[in-house]
Amino acid sequence: ILGDVPLITKGDKVALSEATLLNMLKISPFAYGMIIVQVYDDGSVYDPAILDITEDDVRAKFMAGVRNVAAVSLEIGYPTVASAPHSIINGFKRCLAVAVETDISFKEAEKIKEYLKDPSKFAMAAPVAAAAPADSAKAAPKKVESESESDDDIGMGLFGDD
Repeated sequence: ILGDVPLITKGDKVALSEATLLNMLKISPFAYGMIIVQVYDDGSVYDPAILDITEDDVRAKFMAGVRNVAAVSLEIGYPTVASAPHSIINGFKRCLAVAVETDISFKEAEKIKEYLKDPSKFAMAAPVAAAAPADSAKAAPKKVESESESDDDIGMGLFGDD
């Protein structure tokens, strides 16, 4: 045989002559099993794709739940393991804000104060990042916003999706 010769295709019934030929060639392309059409559980019927969840899907759903717990905990002021890192960072930001506005100083606040005194010192740290917004600002025409539009959109959505 010089080229591929298909003997059977997927889904076709295998006749006796084809089964004998495949057996002589020591090829056994047979697989037995059920094809799941619908899943029934406690009175509900689901698509079989519901069974194709991976560890990544479970992990993503779990992390979404953790984020929701942290967000609710932060909002109501109830400390939890999920909200503690956010509370610590928010407290640190508040300490930096107080240090910037007053004469209070500590090691971490010195860099912020130095930046606020002379921002040009830090311009060389990210020349590529600074050039990209400048190019896009030149290309995009400036939109004039009415006062009512600016009052309506304060930069965040009701559920934090903006």
